[in-house]
Formats: sequence, C-alpha cells, structure tokens
Amino acid sequence: MAMDLIPVLLLICLPQHCHGKHLLRFLTFCQRNVTSDEQYDIEYDGDQLLYVDPATYQAVQRLPEFAEQWVPDPGLGPDAYLSLGTCMYNVPRAAKGEDYPEEVIASPTSIIYPKQELELEIPNTLICFVNDFHPPTVNIAWTRNGRPVDPSLVSQTQYYSNSDFSFRIWSYLDFTPQESDIFSCSVDHISLKAPLTRFWVAELHTDQQAVETAVCAGGVILGLIGVVTGLWFIMKANKSCQT
Repeated sequence: MAMDLIPVLLLICLPQHCHGKHLLRFLTFCQRNVTSDEQYDIEYDGDQLLYVDPATYQAVQRLPEFAEQWVPDPGLGPDAYLSLGTCMYNVPRAAKGEDYPEEVIASPTSIIYPKQELELEIPNTLICFVNDFHPPTVNIAWTRNGRPVDPSLVSQTQYYSNSDFSFRIWSYLDFTPQESDIFSCSVDHISLKAPLTRFWVAELHTDQQAVETAVCAGGVILGLIGVVTGLWFIMKANKSCQT
C-alpha cells in the first residue's frame, strides 16, 4: 500500500447482525500534499450512507431511504476533523517508518451508459463509471461530436473506496440526445500513457428496425425448418430403399 495515501478503517459488526452478515465501515483517507482529496465515509455493506465534506465538515447523506429515517450524529463533523488531521499528521511519519516504499499504481477501467432509456429530444444523463484505480486522482473529460461539453452540464461524485483499497468514481453528463450524437468520456490517470477513452453513440431502435429484425429472424427460422424437413424425407427414403 502506498504511503502517500493512508487509509484508516474502523470495522464494526453490529450486535444484531454479527457472524459476518453485515458490515458497517468507517473510512478515513488522505494524501500527502493533496488536501483536496481528504475524505471521511461511513458505509454499510458496501453502500455509502454518508460522507463528511472536508471543506465544511457537514455530513452529506447518499441514500434517500436512510436520509428519511435518521439524522446524522452532530458529532460527525468534529470526529472527521480530528480523524483527517491525524491522517495528514501520520502520512509523512508512516512513509519514513516504512523507508518510503514505492507507490502502488493501478490502472482504471471505465464504461459509459445512459441513466434512462434513450428517447430523442428528451433530457437524459450519461454516466461514466471509472473503477479499480489507485492512487485516487483522475481527470475526467467529456466530448460531444468531438467538441468539449459545457462544464456546467457535468458533475461527479467524490472518490469511493473498494475493498482492495482501489477507488471508483462516477461522472455525469446532462444532455438532450440527438440522433447519431457521439459522446466520449476520457479518463486521465498517472498509470496511463494516454487517456482511456470510451465512446457512446445515440442510436434508437425504431419500429422499422424492429420489423426488419423480425422478418430476418422469421426467415432464418423457416430456413431451419426446411433443412430439418428435408433431412427427415431423406432419412425416410433411405429406410424405404433398404427394405
């Protein structure tokens, strides 16, 4: 594990859910000389319940169903402040104690998909999911038909921790699709010689395409029926000759 990034895990087995069935996880991480990437998360069975914004030290709930049922502990802000400060204090000391080990580098993967079923002229959101990278610093850029998109249409989550201490992040692009639009999501990371770019094309399956597909499938099925029938007559004729 790289000593530029220090994860601090507190794993709690809830009394009513012991024996490894459920897991509540508190995660603090920070990077040396990259204070903007500090993070304090609380997860339950891999789903993030909330995180504490390191700028305001306010808890931000992620799951609406939880937000409606409970209010975060007011003490989370001071807890996060103390935990993140301790993390930053320990990073250079931990690195020195381990004789400055080489940083673990893992390349990201990415996919693009729409949030809703595609309909022309209907507002939608494209999602670029970037996963399995380390360290947790990536730059994500969108294009539409080869041109950079308006930054005001783009938003993204903070970094999420995976169980192997790699990271994941989601980037969102709000758009109104036009037929044959070509979108790209490019991910730049220290592990890559060139940005990792994925493309997504706005394609609609029209009724005419559905009819053509059905006719083609019907033709294939009829052809197979013809082959099977022909083989049956040949086998029957051979038996008649033998008798």
